[in-house]
Amino acid sequence: MKQKTILILLLAFVSLGSFAQTTVDIFINGIKAGQIVLKANQTTGGVSYKKSVYKDIDRLVIEIHGKSVDGGYFRKVEVMGEDEKPMFVAAETNGAVGQFVLTDKAVIKRLKKGKPITLYVEKTPANTKSTEAVKKVYLGTLTRQK
Repeated sequence: MKQKTILILLLAFVSLGSFAQTTVDIFINGIKAGQIVLKANQTTGGVSYKKSVYKDIDRLVIEIHGKSVDGGYFRKVEVMGEDEKPMFVAAETNGAVGQFVLTDKAVIKRLKKGKPITLYVEKTPANTKSTEAVKKVYLGTLTRQK
């Protein structure tokens, strides 16, 4: 009986852990180019691409799935450069929960030059009377292989 109880508790912890992750799908020019899977509170990780992938980039779209898109929040993605100041902020696409289109020329130019960008999602409570603070969640870093 104890073994069954322990097994059930173990399965419960494993299943709860799988829900506490965020998946970021990356689309370059409309084609899925990669995926980043982040655990809760993870602050490192990302995807590295070859120079040829960024060579013809015109449109970068990211889709977020998981805990970062749950609940009543207004979401926007911040693209950070090396100085940790937002160089571009993209609002969520209307009608597509968790989708953000990054077409800013400075972001695309930065990727073509081989410089990394770091992505964060900022979650602001939709309820204006809420006392909950604005949260920033790390989504990953896009870099170019040497």
